[in-house]
Amino acid sequence: MEDKSLIVIVTYNSGNFIEDCLVSIAEQDHRNWRLVVIDNDSGDDTVHRIRHLRNQTTAFNAENFKLIILRKNIGFARAVNYAAFSSIWTGPGRKKEKNPAGFDHLILLNPDICLLPEALKNLTAAFKGEGGNSIGACGGLILDYKKDMVQHLSGKITPNFITYHDGAGMSLSDIGQRASGDTGNDRRPFNIDAGRAMDTVAKDNDISGITAGKRIAEDEKKEDIVEADYVTGAFFATRFSLFTGAGGFDRGYRPVYFEELDYCLKLKEAGWRIVSNMRARCRHFEGASVKKFSSGFYRHYHKNRIRCAIINLDVLEFIRFFIPAEIKWLVHKATKDQASPILYAYFINKLLLLYNLGVKIKNYFILNKIELK
Repeated sequence: MEDKSLIVIVTYNSGNFIEDCLVSIAEQDHRNWRLVVIDNDSGDDTVHRIRHLRNQTTAFNAENFKLIILRKNIGFARAVNYAAFSSIWTGPGRKKEKNPAGFDHLILLNPDICLLPEALKNLTAAFKGEGGNSIGACGGLILDYKKDMVQHLSGKITPNFITYHDGAGMSLSDIGQRASGDTGNDRRPFNIDAGRAMDTVAKDNDISGITAGKRIAEDEKKEDIVEADYVTGAFFATRFSLFTGAGGFDRGYRPVYFEELDYCLKLKEAGWRIVSNMRARCRHFEGASVKKFSSGFYRHYHKNRIRCAIINLDVLEFIRFFIPAEIKWLVHKATKDQASPILYAYFINKLLLLYNLGVKIKNYFILNKIELK
């Protein structure tokens, strides 16, 4: 029997992309899903376009599709949690039951994602078969919206929690060579937008326990599955029971960024694997909601980056790895337009230090609930 998935899309001024995203879901081979679209108070015609498409196709109906329109932007993490924990599919009478709708997977898609054929089928297939029992979250191969150029193969982080996308900049034809190990003499990671300091990562920045990109055991398909530090929320799947067991995303990462990284770090700490399946493919128009490298982007990014490091590193790790890497990055890599957002990030996280340490303690008890047995 085909596994049952809850698909969640959080929209915000997504009118230019949401129709293509929804059509690509309707055309998938994987059919046993329920779809929730939560609009975070869009100011454009996003809601109108969703309703128009829903009324024009039989693929979406009252049994498999819900549109929730918010009058206030509550952020990405809180919106996803609402979709996962509310009783919209089961009615209020069964709200206290664990997973009353019987979902096997939670799938998150950005509204500017367009799924390629069999994307959902391959995304969920990673949790099955030999080695699949230890996988907690899975992503896929994300291509540029218009070109066969890789945006994201797997998510990685540096010691000071700067995130970057392994495989970015490769052409689709290069993927087969990389899977077979034939990359010539250059085995450095490919970084997203290598011209920007945000994502330029020196090889000596890697530390044990955070670096990724290693291939899984030989008895699995090496050309398909790669290990990752985290899975981007743009194209993301996890076990529904794990997500609810972990209490969902940490809502402190508002309005957006680092909630999925924090979640994946929890899973890894509890013994679960984080992977990407290169056969699960989609196209993505990156930065459609928050313009990449804008002042708003840096402000959200750095505030949540520092918070994530405080919550997920112990004191010795923070002193030994984070601080030296942060100083080195500030001196050599940080650009001038990041100065104000970085100072804001340091200030706000200093104010909220006790609260974040409390979250850190709470996470200790969460890990006991989701530990891989």
